[in-house]
Formats: sequence, structure tokens, C-alpha cells
Amino acid sequence: MDEMEDHGGNIYDKDIRIDFSVNVNPFGMPEAVKRAAVRGVEESFRYPDPRQRELRQALSDAFCIPAERIVAGSGAAELIWGITAALQPGKALVCAPSFGEYEGALLARGCQVERFYLRGENDWLATRELVRRAGEEPGLEMLFLCHPNNPTGRLAPAEILKGLAHVCHERKITLVVDECFLDLTREGEAASALALQGDCPELLVLRAFTKMYAMPGLRLGWLAAGGEETAERIRRMLPPWNVSWPAQMAGCAALEEQEFARKSADLLLEEREWLSGQLRKLGFRVWPSDTTFLLFEGPEDLQEACLKEGIYIRDGASFPGLWAGTWRIGVRTREENLVLLELLREIMKERKMDRWQK
Repeated sequence: MDEMEDHGGNIYDKDIRIDFSVNVNPFGMPEAVKRAAVRGVEESFRYPDPRQRELRQALSDAFCIPAERIVAGSGAAELIWGITAALQPGKALVCAPSFGEYEGALLARGCQVERFYLRGENDWLATRELVRRAGEEPGLEMLFLCHPNNPTGRLAPAEILKGLAHVCHERKITLVVDECFLDLTREGEAASALALQGDCPELLVLRAFTKMYAMPGLRLGWLAAGGEETAERIRRMLPPWNVSWPAQMAGCAALEEQEFARKSADLLLEEREWLSGQLRKLGFRVWPSDTTFLLFEGPEDLQEACLKEGIYIRDGASFPGLWAGTWRIGVRTREENLVLLELLREIMKERKMDRWQK
């Protein structure tokens, strides 16, 4: 690859059979959600509701959050940029490796960005050191935490999440917790930061419909703010009619698909354990994950070798804090995962390697 990819899923200049670079539910969009999106197209002769009233009320009912504190966006990425535009932090802390849009949105607002580096030898877990850094970093106004983290797949331990919320409340630091993959973990809502907003109104929680409901092309995310004033400040920074009718209607339908979500998570998390074990048997170093993607280490030209066979894996080196030869793959169906494993087996065999070593 000549250029570093900022995100997975950029398949449009490649000949791809199976895309492992994205972490989207491989079982696809539920039929009821598709039908709702089509109804949205039929309604698109008129402008969508700029306040997304029905969608926000459905989210309010589902998560027991006042609708006034909910902001809907064209994907979580738009909301990240809306947060930085509305709150204009002068200095922020992000973890590395982590989702690159936090840093991009902060830098675009002239914010000074500091990084807290997670460590592979600690299996990429957030530790008390992050809490200490949040409490001691001079002039800190915002902190982003991806939970579970992309690309490492790790949830922040409950005591670390609580510690961050406590420190950020004491110092009046905006804490943004990105939970876009939370419904694809075993812990699910039990691990959410939403329950901490009562004690930490500075907390913003980000969610998206993208991953679980396989609707990245529809673009739909939402955030829960700790207070109505903060929610309105962020809302004012977003374009009018930013969420289309197809996205609004699909989101309302998706919230009814609880059985689909449960079954998808169960199947994919079981498949993750199997796939992780198979990769280790092939001799790769695979780190633990709490969600439906895996980070592993292998030859530095592995993406290039896979692309020759139409298989696309995400280059970990595109994330600050990782290095050449780290790769992220989304867990897919057993049939697709077997295709990847057979290809990796052939690559290792050609190189006469029974175990990858750096």
C-alpha cells in the first residue's frame, strides 16, 4: 500500500472479495431496518425532522435518558467533530492507539493534543496511570476514551472508568466515552458509562447504529450529554437536517431488534474466541479482545500478500502507538474466517515459518 488508510472499509480502489478491515456485523442489516430505510426514501420528498423527535424519543425510552439530553448525528464521527466545535477545548488527552477522529477533530479546532500511550505488554488495558494523568495534566479540558477501544478491542476496567469520571468531575474536564462497540461485548450495558452521568455531568457518551446493525452507509449515531445545555450547544454546531429520513426511520426500527442484537453478539463473540485460537495455532501473536475484532502481529507485508487474493486487513501502523506488522481484523462468518485462515496458512508455509517472530 502506498498510502496509509485512515479508516477501514476503503475498498473502492481495490479488488476485494472479503473485507476484514471493517468491524461491521457480517450478518448484515436486519430486514425490518431495511424496510424502514426504504420507507424513509419514500418520505424523502420532504425535509427530515431537524430535531429528530421520534428517533430521540425512541432512544430516550430505550435507555432511560431524557430526550432533551440526546443529540443525533450523521454517524459518531460527525458528533465527535460537533463536540470539539461546540466546546472548543484548549488542551485534550487521547489514548494511543485509538480511533483517529478524536485527534483529527481536536487538531482542526487548534487544540493542543496530548497522548496517553497504552501498552501491549499490559494487553492494552487502561490503568490507574491514565486516571493519575487525567488528574495531574495541567490545563486539561477534554479527555476521549474509546470503550471498548479501537483497534485493541479492550474495555476499560470499571474502576478505571469510575476513577476517570470522578477526576474529570472534580477538575471540570469534559470526558467523552465512545461506546460504539459496546453492544458487541459480553458485558454490554452493564459496562456502560451512562450510569456515571448522575455524578459526572461533564460526561458525554457516544453511540452508533453502524456496527451492530450493519448500516455504515446510512450514517447514524447519537450522544447522551450530562445536561440539556451541553446537548443544545453541540446540536447548534451540527448542520440543519443532518440526519436523513432513511437514517432516522432505520434507527427507530433498529431499536426494536433486540433479539437480532443479542444473537449477533453471542455468535460473533464465540467466533472471536475460535478465530483467536486458530490464529495462535498458526503462530501469530494475538492480543486479548473484548469485542468482535482482533489485533495481532505478523509479517510487515501481510496486507500486501492478502490483497493479492482479494482479502483486505487493516494496517495497525495507521494508529499512533502501533507499529508495522500489527494488523486488525473484524470477526466475520465461519466460512469467511476459514478463507482468511487458509490464506494465512499458505503465506506462512511459503515462508517456511511455523511461528512468526519479529
